Amino acid sequence: MMSVLINGRIKNKRKVEDFVYNTLFDLMPRLKRTVYVDVNIVTQCDNDYHALCHGDKEEVVIELARESNGVKFTHNEMMLNLAHELVHAKQFLRGELHPSLQTWCRQDYSKTPYRDTPWEKEAYLLEGKILTKHWK
Repeated sequence: MMSVLINGRIKNKRKVEDFVYNTLFDLMPRLKRTVYVDVNIVTQCDNDYHALCHGDKEEVVIELARESNGVKFTHNEMMLNLAHELVHAKQFLRGELHPSLQTWCRQDYSKTPYRDTPWEKEAYLLEGKILTKHWK
């Protein structure tokens, strides 16, 4: 079972909620335990990131920004950012990515440039595919 909560102002909130459910069910089809996913829509994320995700095997929290560096995102850009973070949500919930953001599948990546980490590579690889498949 999955509990999804969307907090904050966003266009088509119900459709966004369905996007989260459908994406995570697609990424984790055999999930048999209860997990919690909170998506907080904020004006800006810390350090002007487009979005942030943190969590563990039971709960993830995603912050999704409406703007970065004073420039507003289109709704589709926000959904692409959300798709990227949903890959990270899957990684946390499946225990692939440790909450420290330094360990992936029990291997230390603390000395690897962030863009070269396996969790970022996977998120960038899948974000467009997720958007195409689940955001209509």
